[in-house]
Amino acid sequence: MDKSNKKTRKEQYMENRKKLIALSQAVRELVAQGVFDSVNEGLRELYEKDNAEISEFNTFGQWKEMGYTIKKGSKGFLFWGQPRRISQIPEGSTEPEEFKFWPLCYLFSNDQVFKKADETAPPPEPEPVRAKMEDFEESLI
Repeated sequence: MDKSNKKTRKEQYMENRKKLIALSQAVRELVAQGVFDSVNEGLRELYEKDNAEISEFNTFGQWKEMGYTIKKGSKGFLFWGQPRRISQIPEGSTEPEEFKFWPLCYLFSNDQVFKKADETAPPPEPEPVRAKMEDFEESLI
């Protein structure tokens, strides 16, 4: 793979943000109608509708605390994070301007994780292989 075709983290973040904005447009109308309490709740319903096995979402760290491991290659589902207040000085001005910024939040579903084996328990003993003498005699002939 050519490195020139690889996207930077910022480009990937902006692409994911655009995807989430597009997904959120339809959900916002349902929030305004009172179908959902929040956009994230609507997104959750949308993701669960696409995959019936999904029943729970958590962050990477939350799954890890519960003793689970994320399956290799799994991509997080896009949600809106907690809004943050940010102050920025606009061009041509000296006064900072405050605004809310909603970052992206990547959550993993129960379908994307597996429970780690108990590392303190001894591994199971392999069962001894017992073969009949006749089987060996037949293989020699």
